[in-house]
Amino acid sequence: MAVTGGKSAAQQRVDRIRAFRRELEQLTAEGAIELAAEQRERLDRHLAATLAALARDYDVDTTESQKQISWGMRIASALGGLALCAAVVLFFYRFWGVLPTWVQVALLVATPILLAFAADRVARRERTLYYTMLLSLVAFAAFVLDLNVLAAIFNVTPTPKGLLAWSAFALLLAYRHGLRFLLAAGLVCAIGWFAAVLTAATGYYWAAFMERPETVAIAGLLAFVMPWRVPHPRRSEFPGVYALVGLLGMFIPVLLLANFGPGSYLPFADRTIEILYQLTGMAGGAGVIWWGIRTQVAGIVNLGAVFFALFLFVRLFHWWWDWMPKYLFFLILGAIAIALVALFKRLRAKLLEAA
Repeated sequence: MAVTGGKSAAQQRVDRIRAFRRELEQLTAEGAIELAAEQRERLDRHLAATLAALARDYDVDTTESQKQISWGMRIASALGGLALCAAVVLFFYRFWGVLPTWVQVALLVATPILLAFAADRVARRERTLYYTMLLSLVAFAAFVLDLNVLAAIFNVTPTPKGLLAWSAFALLLAYRHGLRFLLAAGLVCAIGWFAAVLTAATGYYWAAFMERPETVAIAGLLAFVMPWRVPHPRRSEFPGVYALVGLLGMFIPVLLLANFGPGSYLPFADRTIEILYQLTGMAGGAGVIWWGIRTQVAGIVNLGAVFFALFLFVRLFHWWWDWMPKYLFFLILGAIAIALVALFKRLRAKLLEAA
């Protein structure tokens, strides 16, 4: 059974079928609907066959217990990948000095290639991609380590091209196997590379791009808008990763500038810059909440709400902390938090009413 979008779309359909079954049972119990025995039997056969086909073709979770086990497997594979990354790094540091240069170079070149090849071979045999994710993560870590060590061996001057190479390798693995974690890692490296290039173009040392966070915000904006300009028919879950990483790439620099005006390129007083970015952050958070509600992209509304509250509290801190009694300050913050909860609850009720 072919499903556009791959395993993610298949899992979404399974979840819809399970929700439909529960709602049908509830409506039948309430007397709102009554199917003939033949209709109910035919429907049950069709749903069971659909679930079986999706489970066979995409290895999706058809029960709540399977979902919980899958989350445990994802966590275990992520922890295993991190542990293997640490093992690779510690191995290099433990035995590196006793190896001749040609052996070092051969190991550095071969390790990420062999790990990527192993991940590709494993991906052809498994549908869950847990081992593929583990091997791909280790391959990426080895690639990052190898470029650094090769640069040290041959005394190569550091450049932003290293970030670009890391990004390309991570994105290659991500798109090859549909791995969202490596997609996020590749996008972070790409944002760092673009920000470093912009920073160097303005006359600063490229590695100091976090000291000029506006370059990071521009790169984050590009990452955010890219999936909406470039469709992902085979990777329907990837635009959400682009959106989350891009928004973080925009909000974090704005949050830094809201508290440290001297890091800005703007030709204004530091205090003016901080106030400007505080207001920009609140407006951006509100806009992201609105956009997330419209697009229904997972996690966007929560991210917008978190940063809206952060920028609001930063603004209130600058207004009141120095002259207001501390107990009164936190009391007001608590009252504002309660008001925000009430506001979001009211917004949620309106959405339910519209639905």
